[in-house]
Amino acid sequence: GCAMQTEIIQRRHWELNDAIRSTHMEQLLLNVVRLRYDDTPYFLQVSSISTQFSAQGSLGVNGTVSQGSAPNVLGLNTGIAYSESPVVTWALPDSRDFYGKLLAPMSADQLTSLAMAGWQPTRVLRVGIKKMNRLRNKEFRVEERIITPPTFEKFVEALDLMNGLAREDLIEFGYGAKSSVAAGKIPLDRLDTRAIPDGLQYGLQFMTRDDPTVFEPLKLSKPLFLRFSKKSDADPRAQRLRELLSLNPQKYAFGIIDLGNSGVEQLRSESGGLSQAFDPDAEMAEIVLNNRSMMEVLRFASAYVRVPEQHIASGSVRGGGLVDQEWLTILSSPSDPDDAWLKVNYRGHWFYISGTDLQSRSSFGLLDALFESVVGNVPGAKPLLTLPVR
Repeated sequence: GCAMQTEIIQRRHWELNDAIRSTHMEQLLLNVVRLRYDDTPYFLQVSSISTQFSAQGSLGVNGTVSQGSAPNVLGLNTGIAYSESPVVTWALPDSRDFYGKLLAPMSADQLTSLAMAGWQPTRVLRVGIKKMNRLRNKEFRVEERIITPPTFEKFVEALDLMNGLAREDLIEFGYGAKSSVAAGKIPLDRLDTRAIPDGLQYGLQFMTRDDPTVFEPLKLSKPLFLRFSKKSDADPRAQRLRELLSLNPQKYAFGIIDLGNSGVEQLRSESGGLSQAFDPDAEMAEIVLNNRSMMEVLRFASAYVRVPEQHIASGSVRGGGLVDQEWLTILSSPSDPDDAWLKVNYRGHWFYISGTDLQSRSSFGLLDALFESVVGNVPGAKPLLTLPVR
């Protein structure tokens, strides 16, 4: 009995793990489909999982003693009883925190951490950013759907060049230290030195440059860098990449940072100057990203849902969507598909990703990783519903 209970616990552990994972992925797919129909997405999160196992055994002996010539009868009986009561508690995230994360632009750190975790860096950038220096990616508008800006082809060309050059070790992606101006300069005789150790916990350091009597507060960060090798000087593809991104030809390392973390852009904004992105003569010393929000990424993914023609004809969903399907393909079927890797039922139809569509499976995995990195579980979510698992 003890051995059987151990085996059951091990087996059920993985079954519950798989059930929660599948439910999480189905919820994400369902909300992508909802957005295709301009419906409001809604998310629940698992608050807790608990289960109780119990096993009982019994052994009994009974007998009948005959008074006549009939033989005595002896009997042996055994029994084993097993029960399990798994319970999953779902929670409703705090709407302010949850939608704040959902609607805020993603940070470069959130994107680049995925790029360094095995995802192709250029693929992560294509999904997560709207603009890279002067090059704009496709954008999403609810009424207009997908907007293709004039520089989109150059944007794709730059990402393709990054892929090719990185494979041949002519460029690389790696983390490095970077500083940006956090405030105005402070004379030494007016600096309260107690602020120096206090600022360290916020990434602030007080540095001197030409004048040792004047300190400048700097915000330190460790963004991802795009680094060119010396061999890239002779490669026309590397020169083309520099040209597309308007990079300073004298530099070999360029931090990949958010627009708000660019010291140059901050100074230009504060002084009322022209942004680097609109200054054709500016040679950029960094790769400045203007990022999408997670909501925009989900809406963008919804454009890849192939809705039934009858739904378009009835006016329940907008027509259009993306012509190309190189990133993600979400199919629909009136009946339960046999070959689905992931599927949900919505408005009387099944929406699914084919089990043989490895490209879409990988893309949806990246979408899920982005969602977990940017939004994740909201602390302090209130329990909403407790369900026993059958």
